[in-house]
Amino acid sequence: MKKPIISVIVPVYNVEKYLSKCLDTILNQTFSNIEIICVNDGSTDNSRKILSDYQKKDSRIKIVDKKNGGLSSARNAGMKVAVGEFYSFIDSDDWVDETMLEKLYKNTMMFNSDISICAVHQFDETNQKIDDSNPYYTLGFFDESFDNRAFSYQDTKPFLLDVCVMAWNKLYRKSFVDECQAQFPDGYIFEDGPFFFSIFFKTKRVSIVRDFLYYYRINRKGSIVQKAGKKFLNVIDVVEMMYNKIKEIPDIDDVKYTFFRKKVEDFIFRFENLNPKYRVAFARKLKRDSSLVDEKLFPFATKIGPFGYNYFLFENLKTGNVLFYDFQKFKLKMMYKTMQILYFEEGVYYLKYKKLVLRIKKRPKFYDFYYTNDKIYVRLLTKIKFEIPFKFSELEKFNEND
Repeated sequence: MKKPIISVIVPVYNVEKYLSKCLDTILNQTFSNIEIICVNDGSTDNSRKILSDYQKKDSRIKIVDKKNGGLSSARNAGMKVAVGEFYSFIDSDDWVDETMLEKLYKNTMMFNSDISICAVHQFDETNQKIDDSNPYYTLGFFDESFDNRAFSYQDTKPFLLDVCVMAWNKLYRKSFVDECQAQFPDGYIFEDGPFFFSIFFKTKRVSIVRDFLYYYRINRKGSIVQKAGKKFLNVIDVVEMMYNKIKEIPDIDDVKYTFFRKKVEDFIFRFENLNPKYRVAFARKLKRDSSLVDEKLFPFATKIGPFGYNYFLFENLKTGNVLFYDFQKFKLKMMYKTMQILYFEEGVYYLKYKKLVLRIKKRPKFYDFYYTNDKIYVRLLTKIKFEIPFKFSELEKFNEND
């Protein structure tokens, strides 16, 4: 058998329901000179048997058995035994277009690229529908000037943090990845960012394929992301790894603010979707371990403008006081609903917070709201008046996400 050109690395852990579809689409690739390295990461279901059955049918399949160590560990194990000229990573609960490897390979050879990237379909497991609305996966942030050429990270600075870092919609030149000594951070989830940035900042030759060639399954029951358990705390360490990679580039000041803004949004999103019993641990770890709590690193602009709302929440989250964070978010939400009543619509509004429900009505009988000179006034029938300094613009970001 001749030496394979592409080493396809497939981490496998308890995916008996999805594995056959994934393997079928790899085996039926129009580019056939491949090896398929299936890393059985300690599966306890029928995944290992499925791999054995497929190996009997096609000698291109190689099985690596190891103790369960997570996705990063499995990918690294696959890279150690790969002999192809290129790496491709495909997750075993996803599937690919049968022309994916051929198109990425041709694109790589045409532009002598170290990394070639394709567009991704998101397949929602809950409704069985494809969603192509997210430009992060569709390559929507790359305008037509990126077509038919190679480029480097400097060309992507206006949207650097919107470049998809996921491992699986790419073809990588193995010699370049090995030269960078790039590895996935062992033992962590959210592992793709540190790996991608460790090579993206060092290459001058990246290219894209506009075709949708990868099918990414989301909202899969039993996935680590769906569980939102203790492993979610990994995001703090992984963001720190990414920041350390970004600090190595000479033009860090051009992207530092964008990095801070996006990762603060990510922290808030992960925290609010976290299993409640780990929220205190998350807040404490953030305060202890993250460079993002150091205000000296970031400009004053982070505290104003549309980002002001998220910055305010982050300021309270990084204190480690979860109850105070919840109170501040509740207060802001109530203020926003009040501003809706004052400015946008007539009627009754219900503000829900866990089991608490507040009923707010425009021009109610026993109190009155009005807004002027950047202050909210609350006037009771007893003629007691409260005033709260507050700018409506501070809630604009919240308005978008409400």
